[in-house]
Amino acid sequence: MIETCWHLLGIEETTDKAVIRQAYRAKLPKYHPETDPEGFKALREAYEYAMQYADSPETTIDTSLSESLNESNAPNPISTEEIQVNEICQKYQSLLDDPQRCYNIDEWHQFVASFYDYSMTVIDIVKWQLLEISYSTSHVSLSCTKVLADSLRWRQQLMTQLPDKIDRYDDFLNQIEQGDYFNYATLSTISKTLQNVTLDYLDFAKWIFWERSAGELDYFLSQDTVIYLPNDENLMLQYANWHCYAKQANAAILGYALSQLAVIELEPHLIIEWKYIAAQQYTLLDDKDNSLKYWLELYNSGHYQEKSASWIIYWCSVYAKEHLPLLIVALNHSACLQPNTTEDLMYTIPRFSTTTIARLVKLNKDDYTPEIADFISWALTENWNYRQILLSLLSDEDSNHLLRLYRHAIMLRHGNEILLQEILEEDSDNAFELFIIQNLQRQAKQYLEWITKLEPIQQFKTWLYDNDENASIPDEWNPEIENNQFVFARLWLDRFRHLPFVSKSHLYYYISYSQMEMFDWLVFFAMRIGYDFPNPPYANDRDTYWQWYRYCMLVIALANNPAKIAAYIKQNNSTFNIPDDSPIIPVVNAITQSNWQNENELYNAINNDNKMINCMLLNFPNSIESVIDSDPEQIDFYDIQQNIAKLWKLKLANHNPVYLMLLLTILLYKSSQTEKLHRILGKIADDNQELQTIANRFAKHRNLPFTFDRKKYHYNESVDKLKKLADRLSHYYGVCNNDELKMLIAFKDNSDNDLVLRLCAALLLAKDANNKNELTSTPLPKNKACQFWRWHGRANETGFLLQLFFSYFLYRFNKLFIVNSQNPIAIILGAIVLINIIFAIKRRLNDHYNGDRFFFIKRIMYLPLLFYPCWGSGLPYANRYGAPIERKKPKS
Repeated sequence: MIETCWHLLGIEETTDKAVIRQAYRAKLPKYHPETDPEGFKALREAYEYAMQYADSPETTIDTSLSESLNESNAPNPISTEEIQVNEICQKYQSLLDDPQRCYNIDEWHQFVASFYDYSMTVIDIVKWQLLEISYSTSHVSLSCTKVLADSLRWRQQLMTQLPDKIDRYDDFLNQIEQGDYFNYATLSTISKTLQNVTLDYLDFAKWIFWERSAGELDYFLSQDTVIYLPNDENLMLQYANWHCYAKQANAAILGYALSQLAVIELEPHLIIEWKYIAAQQYTLLDDKDNSLKYWLELYNSGHYQEKSASWIIYWCSVYAKEHLPLLIVALNHSACLQPNTTEDLMYTIPRFSTTTIARLVKLNKDDYTPEIADFISWALTENWNYRQILLSLLSDEDSNHLLRLYRHAIMLRHGNEILLQEILEEDSDNAFELFIIQNLQRQAKQYLEWITKLEPIQQFKTWLYDNDENASIPDEWNPEIENNQFVFARLWLDRFRHLPFVSKSHLYYYISYSQMEMFDWLVFFAMRIGYDFPNPPYANDRDTYWQWYRYCMLVIALANNPAKIAAYIKQNNSTFNIPDDSPIIPVVNAITQSNWQNENELYNAINNDNKMINCMLLNFPNSIESVIDSDPEQIDFYDIQQNIAKLWKLKLANHNPVYLMLLLTILLYKSSQTEKLHRILGKIADDNQELQTIANRFAKHRNLPFTFDRKKYHYNESVDKLKKLADRLSHYYGVCNNDELKMLIAFKDNSDNDLVLRLCAALLLAKDANNKNELTSTPLPKNKACQFWRWHGRANETGFLLQLFFSYFLYRFNKLFIVNSQNPIAIILGAIVLINIIFAIKRRLNDHYNGDRFFFIKRIMYLPLLFYPCWGSGLPYANRYGAPIERKKPKS
């Protein structure tokens, strides 16, 4: 047998079961059970012997040798009991070898009934031999064996009678308790050899299903083999699940599943199971409509919801990819408490589950349109910033059903009561879109209940809508105080709606723009530039209400990112219902009507002629308005020169030439740039002789000719102040006082002023900041009140009075003790008195010096007026004469 075994399998002697199985499978096609039953039987016996040898090679060889020796020796006489024991064992072996009886449980009951023909002594002896035979048999029905196990009480008596065999038989007895995973009796119509092959195949497939990966199961099921597939419902259900787990399409399994679903009185749980199989097979067979139908039925039934959701998402990724992010959000389940709960109210807030977030993270935004990509980014943002989905909202002209659905998904987070109610009224003839809508409606009910019933929200609204303009914000809503209440207000404020003026006033005075969410621009426009959004139409006119909402979003979008929104509007030929009196009409006309190709050309096409447009241009990249609004210390003069020469050339071409000359003088008035300034100013003047004269004066002396016509060039007092400050700040020691700084800030922030002059004011503020930084960093000596001998020192009011008092003291001393005015000592003292007074005035004026030309001459002219210049406050910061004198702090 040993040599025959390995010869039949075609391999060398080995204990590697994997090699044995592989050899067995390779030989199977040559010994078909129908055409060569004897060869198939011999191959099967060789396989079983080889597997037994792999488990215990020494025992297998010894057993074979002992059988040979027993055959050569004459049998010993045996007792009657041994004869009966052998008789029972032979009957049992016959039962196991008979293909028609071995899996028939009635035959097993008859076999057990035959025990009554034998004494208890025989049964006690044979029970353990029957256990060993059962244990050693490769294919035995566990359900049938349980009949034998219960009758012979193997489990109960094993501990007491064969304690040393517990480890050997324990697992086997446990398997007997579990029974067969299908009805083995369905195999009774085929040969024993084919039964064994079938069970080997099914057992191995089952083991791979539970213990190995789907890929390995797919590989096994894909191999060609011959088995008999019995018509057993339990087995077929498992067999179908194996193929679905391995993602193997099988039309036969689908057909069987549909035949089971056609059974009239099929149990409910089996209906669900076979629907699940049918749905998977329809999907694997690329049947788009039927697969969706079954997955939706399964999801709506409440069974296999997680698996159904995963398959629906897979279906969507194949057949409706543009719906996928929308579907993921629609399938979100937020386990939030009811608004009337007495528990922590934070758990009432609907939010995205970790499953939803994980699904969204897997999406590649590059595979979607910009609107949908923005939607994905928005959904993954912790605070759900509305600015991220403005493109999606602007895209929805209420004609594209997909964009309408995305709008509904966004409105779960940003929609007010009217827009949430609109979700609840939505419908569709498409089964898949209807499924999405129904899930959005489920969430819309949660949000609607949350914002209309949650007590903290109602309390916040009471304060917000209070008609008393002076009503201060309660502490529980004050964002400056640490608490958990304001989070509810923030989430409510993230839902745009019309607000009365008093509510805008409350938000403006008590809540910062960053905490108002979607009301930040609404409040800013109302309180800073006096613009109110138009009142919304009646809520029951859904289409008109959406167009009003969309117009509001357009204004907000242009204020947030005008360049991006402009490019989008032009690319998509978007249209909007804009009121006739809207201040954004010039911007929209410039976007839609002018022939611009890039941001710079668009910027030059937009005229800054109202406060709304000015606000929008603040966020336009590289705009003059953005420079005006920036921090003075961050202004780069070189970049501005480049922008004037390139980006702003057309923008500035039609502006007042004198204003442009002033602007360039501020930028270029340095000794190293004199020629460049002269050349540029000459280009501005062109052939105009009057402007050429002005340009020459500006370039050389930074003043205007006496014949200059101020009215013609709108040269008013404000412009003159800017020019004088420009002259002062052109030197590093030139600085502005507080009043002048306030004037510059107010001038640049007033959008009614000329844009070039506003830019001049912004540049002067930047120069002032630079000069102060340079003076502060210069190692200047400190000033003290007693340093009366320092001509280039500073003196405050105290130091000035002390120095005058010292002069007065010398004068009185001279009068009282030196009578003769011709006395040299008297002359010297008189000279000292005069010099000290002059030094005192000079030091005091040094404390005022801000860099103006002819400063000292102008101030000294005021001296007859009781030293008027000496009594004003000095500069609170360093000038070219050093830092101001430090005042002594009072002792505490």
